[in-house]
Amino acid sequence: MTPQPDGIFARIRLLDQSLTFFLAILILIIFVVFPLAGLGWLGKFIVDLVISILLLSGAVATKRSRTLTILVVLLTSAGLAVHWTGAYVPKFGHPVLESVLLLCCLLAFASITLVQVFSPGVINLHRVLGAIAAYLLIGLVWSYAYLLADLLVPGSIHPTVNAQEVMSPMARYVYFSFTTLTTLGYGDIIPVHPLARTLAICEALIGQLYPAVLIAGLLAMALQPQKLPETKS
Repeated sequence: MTPQPDGIFARIRLLDQSLTFFLAILILIIFVVFPLAGLGWLGKFIVDLVISILLLSGAVATKRSRTLTILVVLLTSAGLAVHWTGAYVPKFGHPVLESVLLLCCLLAFASITLVQVFSPGVINLHRVLGAIAAYLLIGLVWSYAYLLADLLVPGSIHPTVNAQEVMSPMARYVYFSFTTLTTLGYGDIIPVHPLARTLAICEALIGQLYPAVLIAGLLAMALQPQKLPETKS
């Protein structure tokens, strides 16, 4: 018979591999899908579809226990229901509720992903990629935070005329979030309201500290000799 610990460690390895898959979905979302949002109804449908895939894959990739899985699936289902209803039945749309639910989903994914990355076990390539996935999730979390701020206080995030012409609204928040996270800041979109400025400052600090502290520390752990867990005979 196979010892019980082997099954546990096999499950941990499976979760580690799901982090890589989740990173691939995030890269597709951020760098391919969101830029399509301004290309008419087909582009909008593709964005909505891939966002749904992101949320569903996040619910699968970050599961660790039955209770946590149920909570994440319920939160994801509620977010998807509100998102699709608002997208295609506007009179039943709740933009603020949708933003809050999707923000909470992404924040939960980022938190659980980091827990998995730093859980006991060998630090492998999948975990390093998982840390990068959490970094991208932080950018998406702040995108919805900016959207929520702009919904509550219209004009909080002020784009220039040129930025308004070439970007859809959600793509604009994603673009602004990642230029802030990386402290690139072209200045074509600026936070005007104090709430938006506070969010931008917090994101810029996280954008500097996260790679320097978490990812660098994880790589240092990965390069150190690892002792494999002993199994009971």
